[in-house]
Amino acid sequence: MITVNFYTTLRLMLSTKEITIDCKDQMTILEVLKHAEEIIEKSLSKNFIWKLLDEDGNIKLGTIIMINGKNILDMDGLECMVSPGDTIALFPPGGGG
Repeated sequence: MITVNFYTTLRLMLSTKEITIDCKDQMTILEVLKHAEEIIEKSLSKNFIWKLLDEDGNIKLGTIIMINGKNILDMDGLECMVSPGDTIALFPPGGGG
């Protein structure tokens, strides 16, 4: 199982704190995001990847995605490998003014 935790406006938008994804093998963080979106769309009829990634599939400026407390930008970005037992934290870009 991989745990995906939602924070700030994602948590408010999705009305959920976390989901779990069944997996037996490693997958990239991008694959985890796509699986998480499928689960959310089935249960809540909402999508959320657009809050984290731009139209070209790149991480939006200000987005923080962490695997076990480590920022993926300090590793291999969206190609980081996630293993069963890992915890993913998703923080969309902040806003204000």
